[in-house]
Amino acid sequence: SSGINAEWPLRPGSMPRKKILMNVVALAGFLIICMGGGGAIGAVMANDFGDDSDWYISLEKPCFNPPNAVFGPVWAILYFLMAVAAFSVWTKTGFRKRPAPLIFFFIQLVLNFIWPLLFGTARQVFAGFVEIVFLWVFIVITIFLFNSVKGRTWSHILLLPYLGWVTFATVLNWSIYDLNKDNPDVDIGYVVGQ
Repeated sequence: SSGINAEWPLRPGSMPRKKILMNVVALAGFLIICMGGGGAIGAVMANDFGDDSDWYISLEKPCFNPPNAVFGPVWAILYFLMAVAAFSVWTKTGFRKRPAPLIFFFIQLVLNFIWPLLFGTARQVFAGFVEIVFLWVFIVITIFLFNSVKGRTWSHILLLPYLGWVTFATVLNWSIYDLNKDNPDVDIGYVVGQ
């Protein structure tokens, strides 16, 4: 048979119990790294974004800026999908057999965790824009690499909502920079040409 169910690494009867246990532990590890890491960054940055940040409130934002309450649930879903995609690739490639897909996955994840530090904590809105462009590129590379893993070509589909959200966030980041770059009352860090 074909499709996701035939390829899913935790399908009952498809492997010995020890391997199932190892896969459950690995899946938990990917979930902890992605969701736990994202959650930890979100908790640490709580005062740098949203309604708890006087600085963030003072920024002029475009009309398409989502309500602050949207960001947490969206990121939780995206981190979950990222973890499942990475785990599914890991079950085929491991970290040694073909490391490139997971190396690029973890590079983009680190870039993902760095962005709020640049934009929010350091208040470097332009640097945040440059960094998120690099993040976007590494997500695209990761998607192509995941799509190339035989038996896991479906895994890249789980990263497409993430790419869409980061594309939106990139436009939002640039718009916030552009709307605030000439405002002397708001500190957005480095401004090109000034």
